[in-house]
Amino acid sequence: MCEAKSSRQFRCSIGLLSFVSAFAGQAQQADRSDVPVIQGAQTVTGVVFPAHVSVDMFNLPAVEPWQPGDPIQVRLPRQVSPPQSGIVTNPAPRGFDQDPLLEAQLAVAGPIDGGGIEMPILNQDGFSQIGSPSDVIADVGRQYYIQMVNTTPVRIFDKFTGAEVMTFELSDLAVGSGTGCAENRGDPVINFDQLADRWILSEFTLTSICVYVSAETDPTTGNWFVYEFISASDTLPDYFKIGVWPDAYYVGANDEFMGGRTNYAFDRANMLLGMAAREAQVFVSGPELGGFGFQLLQPADLDGTTLPPDGSPGFLLRHRDDEVHNSTGVDPTMDFIDIFEFNVDFDTPANSTFAGPFPIPVAEFDSDLCGTLNFLCVPQPGAGTQILDSVKEPIMWRVQYRNFGDVQRMVGSFTVDVDGNNLHGARWFVMERAGNAVTEGWSIEQEGLYALGDTTHRWLPSLAMDQDGNILMGVSASDPVTDVFPSIRYSGRLASDPPGTLPRGEFSLIEGSAANFVPPPNVGRWGDYASVTVDPDDDCTFYLSSEYNETSTSSTRLGSFRFDSCGEVAEEFFMDGFEGTANP
Repeated sequence: MCEAKSSRQFRCSIGLLSFVSAFAGQAQQADRSDVPVIQGAQTVTGVVFPAHVSVDMFNLPAVEPWQPGDPIQVRLPRQVSPPQSGIVTNPAPRGFDQDPLLEAQLAVAGPIDGGGIEMPILNQDGFSQIGSPSDVIADVGRQYYIQMVNTTPVRIFDKFTGAEVMTFELSDLAVGSGTGCAENRGDPVINFDQLADRWILSEFTLTSICVYVSAETDPTTGNWFVYEFISASDTLPDYFKIGVWPDAYYVGANDEFMGGRTNYAFDRANMLLGMAAREAQVFVSGPELGGFGFQLLQPADLDGTTLPPDGSPGFLLRHRDDEVHNSTGVDPTMDFIDIFEFNVDFDTPANSTFAGPFPIPVAEFDSDLCGTLNFLCVPQPGAGTQILDSVKEPIMWRVQYRNFGDVQRMVGSFTVDVDGNNLHGARWFVMERAGNAVTEGWSIEQEGLYALGDTTHRWLPSLAMDQDGNILMGVSASDPVTDVFPSIRYSGRLASDPPGTLPRGEFSLIEGSAANFVPPPNVGRWGDYASVTVDPDDDCTFYLSSEYNETSTSSTRLGSFRFDSCGEVAEEFFMDGFEGTANP
């Protein structure tokens, strides 16, 4: 039985599923007086003057698909940032058998109506490559859907027809710009800033983050503002991610020379105008996680048309398995999602603050997959010892933020050990707080584990929530027992479904056909990240971009889906005079 709790919130009860989470409604954000606050930016990187670029994008050289015999891409190996304060080399025992959230998911597993997502609207190939993780990422705007992969081709599709409009190398936009952004190094990031209707395309160089801001909503007009932000340590800002927020573009990066956890705020207001960006401000977050040699805070990325409350800081998140990361003070009953708050003052950096961690308790999970400092753990059929990267260290792209008017929510996901034997599964969570809260009140609304009680490894998750609170999640899948080569699967939930579950079936976007063999120095590298985003026009259609494996190449696939019921709840409340964020 399900009942509406508010305009966007439902509670359900079926037997053992009559809970949202062991901590729902109880795990409030920590008392602010107990949380460290850094006053004043630790580093400012200087004013950045943009290059104004105008090119005929339809005459840019097209990117040709990789073919056998072409050069193999060789990219930097995944960067390691050992904790400067010491590494936990002997984690505390797991303390449980199967993941405590598995039972709820298994209780709803089995044939079930997909609610509309079982048949993709679009299902087509993206880029293919070999020798490097794809780092596949994409986003959707008003007319177009854009995909990028390493190092760093761009493909623009018409979102209505799926037709390819153009391909080009991102560095082609920087030619003659006077910046160092023509290197084609990789780690691409795409954001469609729907508050401004602009595209933000980014990649790193060996010492900087290059950000391309479209001067118009239509990215094919060829007018761009190119900004190069030198990294805080003048070294590689590895695995950086950007979150759109009203007052800044907030950035988390794994910086090996600063112990990881380097966080930036870029001057969004001036960048959208093509003006000089005021000094980027930098904080190095702490404390470190002793069990990982790769660390990143994932910034929250805004969706929807309702802004956060005035004065709301930017949020950056990580997961923390205290048995793995703490040398002392282990709590055997819970683990944590840590929230950090970044308040930026571009005019007076001394007024900027970085607060956290605010620990939000969640059900116990296990991050020790084949050893805490070992990247490679996912087996694949017929590959022997050639196993794949779990990418277990960060909360994955994206942490999505939505303000529904009466309630704010953040959703995210990461990879865990399901059974203590290195079976990979995807943990996911929904946080919420009151719609008018600014600096406190986050709690776990629900959390779940996506695993189906079989031998299939599910990892590299990405998920998002539509305007009705429905969720879609994509994962990579591999299973040497049942000969599942690296593939792309997805599932989802309606807001009215039993909490803590993704019960809408498991569907395949595309199945792999061979094991993945990557030559040195990138042996075992896989994906690094994937993306699920939501169409800003209907606020219902999900777009998934991820990696799978063909005979000779690592390939990417694009899919879009929509729950049939999306918009009905919003329309009902709209017709009743509800003044929320509905897009009926």
